[in-house]
Amino acid sequence: MTGTNIDFIECSQLADVLLVPHAIEDTLPNNMLERQNHDTVRAGWHREFLDLCKTTRLFILNGRTPRDISGEYTCLSNKGFSTVDYFLTIADQLEGVQRLEVN
Repeated sequence: MTGTNIDFIECSQLADVLLVPHAIEDTLPNNMLERQNHDTVRAGWHREFLDLCKTTRLFILNGRTPRDISGEYTCLSNKGFSTVDYFLTIADQLEGVQRLEVN
């Protein structure tokens, strides 16, 4: 649904959004991993979902967490494989997530 599009406002864009350049340093966890996702198809509402993540400062755990570092599919239907179940967390908790396992 979201491919590997980012789910946060990048620091280079944050100053323009917040208009507070000095607040950038503490916005992202130090070890933020680029998100992976086997599902490269983007659903029609993927932008809205990613905008929700960006505006509420929620981060997608799928594809950047131990045991799901490759972003496994979460759904198998008669239409094929896809990722439709997303696990979200706030920035303060991102580093504390020890694993996410998709079976």
